[in-house]
Amino acid sequence: MKIWCSCLLILSGAVLSGCVMSGYEEAASRHRAYTNGQTHATAAEWRRLISDFQEVIDTDAQGPSADDAQYAIASSWVWSIKAGATEAPQQAIEAFQKLIRNYPKSRYVPQAHYWLGRCYAYIGDDYQAITQYQIVESRYAGSEISDPAQLELARVYLRQGYVTRAETLYGNLINSSTDRKIVAAATTELRPLKTQPFKIQRSPVVSPPERVVQAQKRSEPNRKPISPIKPQPKLTSPIKPQPKPTSPTPGPKKPLVPESLTREFGLTAKTIVIDPGHGGKDPGALGKGTLQEKAIVLSISERLRRLLTQKGYTVLMTRDTNRYIPLKERTAFATQHKADLFLSIHANASVNRKAKGIETYYLSVTSTDKASEAIAARENADSGYSIQELETLLKGIIQESKSEDSKRLARHVQQSLVQATGAIDRGVKHARFVVLIGTNVPAILIETGFVSNPTEGHKLTTRAYQHKIATAIAQGIDMFLGKTEGMPLVKSGNPKIAATNAEKNR
Repeated sequence: MKIWCSCLLILSGAVLSGCVMSGYEEAASRHRAYTNGQTHATAAEWRRLISDFQEVIDTDAQGPSADDAQYAIASSWVWSIKAGATEAPQQAIEAFQKLIRNYPKSRYVPQAHYWLGRCYAYIGDDYQAITQYQIVESRYAGSEISDPAQLELARVYLRQGYVTRAETLYGNLINSSTDRKIVAAATTELRPLKTQPFKIQRSPVVSPPERVVQAQKRSEPNRKPISPIKPQPKLTSPIKPQPKPTSPTPGPKKPLVPESLTREFGLTAKTIVIDPGHGGKDPGALGKGTLQEKAIVLSISERLRRLLTQKGYTVLMTRDTNRYIPLKERTAFATQHKADLFLSIHANASVNRKAKGIETYYLSVTSTDKASEAIAARENADSGYSIQELETLLKGIIQESKSEDSKRLARHVQQSLVQATGAIDRGVKHARFVVLIGTNVPAILIETGFVSNPTEGHKLTTRAYQHKIATAIAQGIDMFLGKTEGMPLVKSGNPKIAATNAEKNR
């Protein structure tokens, strides 16, 4: 049985001391006593401790120890699992999410993503677990929690039948990790994969927390954090793009600029950002009754995230709840997280209730037609940009309009959507969409159907149709990355993320 909390020392060490609030100091002392084995706390005692930490946050949510208290709450819920608190796994997930959301600059954020992965795996949601581990890999490579995250990611891949990916991760850890326990675990778990066929185990096997060694003290003055671990070096070096085989010499009229950088260098995508349109105070397009675009596109986006995560991509969403985000922050999110592809998911509307079908857009200085211009104007409403930023917008449009990759991605996704759904093909179009400006990567906006059409609007609310749409978009991405005029394109430069040609998505 694997030790569920072999890394729980990041949750069990000394909590911040020296705080001006004696209530926090007392709660921190009890937390240390509970986690180092001095006292065996019951579920009720853990709940009381959590309540005390919450009181610290309620007193001063932005105080110097607020993030420490929030992390202590989350860690206490993890420890409560062993004490038999049935609500603990879900409460831990919510507490870690709250830490990431309310204290994005906290030093605990990398560990919060890691423990979200552990908690999701515990409740059987492997796809969410994969997402969290990949976030640690992509954003915090070489950090103190990077190796543990890779080990857990390998285990989840193995449970889901992605043997090649698991083998690659185990091999990387064996060759690069300086943590002897992690190397030993990776070696032990890799050995049977090399000697006998692997039997797919779909349901996760995760044991509750075990008692672990107390964490080392942080060197920072007057601070005893919950989670110090010796930082690990980066596991991989930057991947050099591999040029495709030399093609025949082009004619004199052939442009010197490559038609597509993705095609020219054989690049693949590691990180995909999905942008569910609208949200919060902005309902988007409105259909019959209570039908709102914001809810439909969020549901489709969540399904798409699952499918792409299953394929091995790191998938992030600009929003995963019903909240409002200005358009400029959505593209900033993609840039901040170094997205390789950007997909903005929307639903259409028209005064003509008979209007229906699917259309996919890429950014351009000009619009395909008046209808495209009107749709862009609607989607650009309340963009968050000021008049003074108009010049920046125009530069972004001019720069991005040169990208043939966005056009090609749109073409593949549109083709896949029409074939999968049987919807009217309204074509691939271009317009001045603010949300597509400045991403510097292939970026498209998908109008998945008309909520204003009674029949199509109803379809868009059904699980089956949403799944068709999500599956078709994922297939379109595969076509974009995997085929160029019938020839293979994807080169698995990052073996941890991209599936090998020999491995099937099971």
